[in-house]
Amino acid sequence: MVEVNFKKLSINNFSVKNHYLTIVRRFVQITAFLLINYYIIEWIFSINTYGLKGFASYFPILQSPRSGLSDEAGILEIIFFQGVNGIFPFLLIGIFIIMILLSNRGFCGWICPIGTIQDALSAIPVKKKKFKASTNKSLLKIKFFIITIIVIVVVPLGISINVNPTFYLDYKTNVSLLADKPIGFFSLSEFMFSSFPDVITEIWVSGGLGPLFTNPWVFIFFMFYIIIIILSVFYPRFYCRYFCPVGAFCSMISEQSFLKISRSPVKCVGRYECGVCEKVCPKQIRLLDEPFEFFSGNGECNLCLKCMEKCPYKAIQINFG
Repeated sequence: MVEVNFKKLSINNFSVKNHYLTIVRRFVQITAFLLINYYIIEWIFSINTYGLKGFASYFPILQSPRSGLSDEAGILEIIFFQGVNGIFPFLLIGIFIIMILLSNRGFCGWICPIGTIQDALSAIPVKKKKFKASTNKSLLKIKFFIITIIVIVVVPLGISINVNPTFYLDYKTNVSLLADKPIGFFSLSEFMFSSFPDVITEIWVSGGLGPLFTNPWVFIFFMFYIIIIILSVFYPRFYCRYFCPVGAFCSMISEQSFLKISRSPVKCVGRYECGVCEKVCPKQIRLLDEPFEFFSGNGECNLCLKCMEKCPYKAIQINFG
């Protein structure tokens, strides 16, 4: 008679007990991915979701793939789009800030579709790599450079539309790519769910690679994002860490979030005797250099909770308040 221990189900050395948070997160990610990409639901269930158009423009809070229903890419894209057109979106900015204050960067770790795709890429069984601490620190600055460019472009547009309409029209023409899609221009989501399918379709129809070379920017960004996707296989969350403009804005607010991760100074034995939390962190956060009361890696932590799941001393916990 075979006895099955349901408290700790192990299959090929895979312990559900030791991976319970990852299992829950994967379930949430897949569910969110299907709900966000509602055109997938249309295809599976043969239903018409056009009635969701108004709601879809503001969901999800972070990046979402574009579809036939909605041309927006989330609330931050709409904030900048309104800014370009001279509207200061007080309400949307308030919603965005409150969302981060209440959930920290949980949306990045649990709901963002591009985060889900990057987690899937990092699940490919190849040896994972890490940058040197100094290199990682330098690369983290890239996304802040990107949002600086966006702000420098968008703010003058928003001001000039009401002050000098002639200057506004000339300026907007010269920066049309950024003006039309301030966030989408730097978005891996935009590339994977809009630009890439369009280019592949054109290549298929034309029977050659000509569409890649019609515009030098098309080729440059096509190759740029292909490289990012490849690097994401070896460096978990590569795009999220270094290039995501939404992640940059979230990281600046998340330090003040009510949702916090802390570690017990009594239970934690430190880096030299353990250090498991730092080894499993996909974003290379040096958790053990952070305060016991609250660690976030300068806002880089996206609450994947791998550190909490893998800590052998149960020293890490999540708090609210």
